[in-house]
Amino acid sequence: MRKVMVIQNVECEPLGRFAGASADFRYLRPYAGESLPGSLDGWDAMIVLGGPIAVYEADENPFLDAEIDLLRMAIGQDFPTLGICLGSQLIAHAAGAKVYAGQVREVGWGTVELTETLASDSLFSGLPASLPVFQLHGDTFDLPEDAERLAGNQAYPNQAFRIGQRVYGLQFHVEVTRDLVKNWTAIYEDYITEAGVLVSAILDKLDSRDEALRPVAFQVISRFLDL
Repeated sequence: MRKVMVIQNVECEPLGRFAGASADFRYLRPYAGESLPGSLDGWDAMIVLGGPIAVYEADENPFLDAEIDLLRMAIGQDFPTLGICLGSQLIAHAAGAKVYAGQVREVGWGTVELTETLASDSLFSGLPASLPVFQLHGDTFDLPEDAERLAGNQAYPNQAFRIGQRVYGLQFHVEVTRDLVKNWTAIYEDYITEAGVLVSAILDKLDSRDEALRPVAFQVISRFLDL
């Protein structure tokens, strides 16, 4: 069974539906003082999860430096790596791209448009061109040099990218479950309402939205583990 390093950046943002995949997921929580390994030896893959902090706030969150060091190693080795939300921003930064505050917060249910290059992409090929996702971010990033842009939308053109063949950054969430969305709307209520979005709108039709996202999450994580 594949041994996967899971770097968690805040307690309320775990693997979600990805946790149901067949792998030996090992959580590391640097925000809580846990140390990260100095190399990728002994691991088969790495997932870096989201969180409310920003890449450019590393001075206040020095544990981010260790994550960035690992991500630079991963990029150099084309090591199977998946960054979600903050994780994608950290990958972009590690690859030398600029990460910065966007013009608007993108919060709640939405879609991203997959690019035509996805016909041959390992993770996304075969998924709907207009992909249902959950968003919870206000930062964005420039596309790293030599990265392949995989998805975008009108608000944020860089929503997903691949570096090499096995390093992926996803600005959006597909791993969310109905319970995770309920938890986030309670914890991040102020952040959501300040963006002009009603919590009730996010919770509306939650069961059907959860069901629509299930096969997307399953394909992404299963194909990632196959890398």
